[in-house]
Amino acid sequence: MFLYDLKHAVRRLVREPGFTFAAVLTLALGVGANVAVFAVVEAVLLRPLPYVAADRLVVLNHRDQRTGLTKPDIAIGDYIDMAARQTTFEAFGGYGSTQATIYGPAEPYRVAMLVATSGALDALGMRPLLGRGVRPEDSHQGAAPVLVLGYDLWQRRFGGDSSVVGQSIKIDNERRQVVGVAPRGFVFPPNAGTDVIASMTVPSEAPSQRKLFWTLAVGKVKQGRSVADAAADLATMSRRMETDHPASNQSSRYFAVPLRDALVGNTKQALVLLLAAVGVVLLIACANVANLLLARSLARRREMAVRIAVGAGRGRLAAQLLTESSVLAVVAGLVGILIAHWGTRGLVALVPQSVTVPGLADVRLSGAVLGFSLGLTMLTALGFGIMAALTVRLETVGNTLVGAGRTSISGRARRAMGGLVVAEIAFAVVLLIGAGLILRTFAGLVAVDPGFQSENVLTTELTIPFDRYATNEAREGFYASAFAALRAIPQVKEVGAAVIVPLTGNNWSVPFERTDQPVAAGERPPDVGWQVASGGFFKALGIPLVAGRLFGERDRQGGAPAVIVSDALEKRFFGTESAVGHQIKLGKDRAEIVGVVGSIRRASLSDEPRADLYFPFESSPSPQITLFIKTAVDPALETTAVQQAIRRIEPNALFAATRSMADVADESVKVTKLVLWLLGIFAVTALVLAAVGIYGIMAYVVRQQTKEIGTRIALGALRSDILRLVLKDGARIAVAGATLGVVVGLAAARSLGSILYGVSASDPVILVAAALVLISVTMVACWVPARRAASVDPVKTLNDQ
Repeated sequence: MFLYDLKHAVRRLVREPGFTFAAVLTLALGVGANVAVFAVVEAVLLRPLPYVAADRLVVLNHRDQRTGLTKPDIAIGDYIDMAARQTTFEAFGGYGSTQATIYGPAEPYRVAMLVATSGALDALGMRPLLGRGVRPEDSHQGAAPVLVLGYDLWQRRFGGDSSVVGQSIKIDNERRQVVGVAPRGFVFPPNAGTDVIASMTVPSEAPSQRKLFWTLAVGKVKQGRSVADAAADLATMSRRMETDHPASNQSSRYFAVPLRDALVGNTKQALVLLLAAVGVVLLIACANVANLLLARSLARRREMAVRIAVGAGRGRLAAQLLTESSVLAVVAGLVGILIAHWGTRGLVALVPQSVTVPGLADVRLSGAVLGFSLGLTMLTALGFGIMAALTVRLETVGNTLVGAGRTSISGRARRAMGGLVVAEIAFAVVLLIGAGLILRTFAGLVAVDPGFQSENVLTTELTIPFDRYATNEAREGFYASAFAALRAIPQVKEVGAAVIVPLTGNNWSVPFERTDQPVAAGERPPDVGWQVASGGFFKALGIPLVAGRLFGERDRQGGAPAVIVSDALEKRFFGTESAVGHQIKLGKDRAEIVGVVGSIRRASLSDEPRADLYFPFESSPSPQITLFIKTAVDPALETTAVQQAIRRIEPNALFAATRSMADVADESVKVTKLVLWLLGIFAVTALVLAAVGIYGIMAYVVRQQTKEIGTRIALGALRSDILRLVLKDGARIAVAGATLGVVVGLAAARSLGSILYGVSASDPVILVAAALVLISVTMVACWVPARRAASVDPVKTLNDQ
């Protein structure tokens, strides 16, 4: 019987190509979009991280309760105390990730280096393939520095030779002994590479300046304990350290964040938002197909009545209809999987390079994703089958057979079709509201003045050999020659250097204290942002000098310590008084404020300009720095000339992360832009589907009311009256759907609060605009059926009845 129903279902779909094409394409688009987005969600949010008991791994964060500023690291003094006092973690340790340079017989090459303690590696479950890992004693001050090679680097650069264990390798400015090889596939963080693992040196006791250095920290919660237990333990230790060290720990709180949440960050909310959006699109698609099935059932009522009259039970007919809907859903599901296959590639290609969340590089239609698509398809099939079965009414058999010449559908079915269209419009309004809010956010971010000029500025990370430039004098000489060579390039207008690239999310801070207004004993100085920069950095980025001077030759090593402050810092700590000439504390030393510059948005465009403190690059130039080069033309055209000019001075100079400052600024808003594009596409799709849905129901209503309309015209009704009548019905549905959509959208928009900028989640302009757009589109969709109704020939219509 099932095979008979299956053959019958296939034949019916083949005989109705128009219906089949419309239903399959509509469902396939909805299913394909959902599966594509779910594939990304599965890879990023659901797939297990590659560590033993990864669900028990947490990283520590610090929050300054006075400013609300949160950082993903902890002060070294607090780390030492926590490592000794904590009772929640079975393994706990510090780590950091950086780029390093290995010098060997061949050319120097850059590697991704994980610097970690043994506790951090134990928490991650790292068991070396060869040799040993980092031991606790390797982190003691004065211990010989050791190195563990990553598996891929061991194979690529050392040919998998086991004799490398025990050898000494020069990395950056020191030699490290290779003590082991990490297992294949071990990387940490999982969204970055790990070519080598170096031992991290930790002081034996907390230094007096507890927050002079900071480290990242990871812990594995003990079996049977929870993240909540870790949070309570950290809160207790934070309060104790605040009591013991108020000058450094006042208002400092440490808390644990599950490793996955820390790695994914704000991307999680964006993915959940997109998954909800495609879910709404699928619901709208299902509503459209449901209306198609309801309309189709009209033509089959006589067929069903005949079957019932000759003895078929309702269950038998329901089984047939369920089989037909299942075949329809399965075909749509298979087409949807093909769409998802292409869609996942497109989604990953659109994600900005700055987004390095775990799993994103391995998005695929895995078993879990295919299971999701199968479940989605079967759920859709079941829903359509039940709906189709409900249209079979035993009590209407006689009426249907007697009124063989009439094909009308019940008022209940008509109301159901109208309700589905109202739901479509409401869902479309919700998506339009979300897209509108994200559009306003993106427009607001693009219009923000970052406080500097990003046009025609080339940035490149420069590393010079540590051994050749081991002293300040050697580095000063190199940079003097390098800057002169760069300025000699015809299209180069200015050259500067700095440690931090603006708009890359950096929130480093240092305590700020005026010498003439010292903080009261036991009080903690306020934190401000910091940057190491040369005088040319401000000129290259066009950061205005408000007062005083920029850094220069007089700030070289041996000169009087000097700093520059932002005008936001001057306003905060000096009021209407000029900051130039005042001195500040730098630990046990002092420095004079020699200049005031304009404030910039340092971490991101959505970050308000904060108080910043600048230290002179000239006084202690680093062998690894970022260059900022202002050019008269497209900076990309000068990349080769810049690198050649520096390599003529130092052939072993290494360059990384070379890009224009405009690209950096664009990259900082690309996630918002991606969400905007995708949400916009889904909203437009929903808009089109809603328009198709209301067109279909209004066209159906007009067909069913042809006799009534002809009678009205015959009795004297004007065609404008008929037009108004049909449009009125459409307007009623449109207003109901738009009203419901605004109410639901207002509630749903609150979940966007953390990613919105410059616009309220309840922005009335967006709410009203979304409703008006849907109402307008709905009325346009109603226009064609209304014109058709107004053109009914009453004589022909009445004669045909």
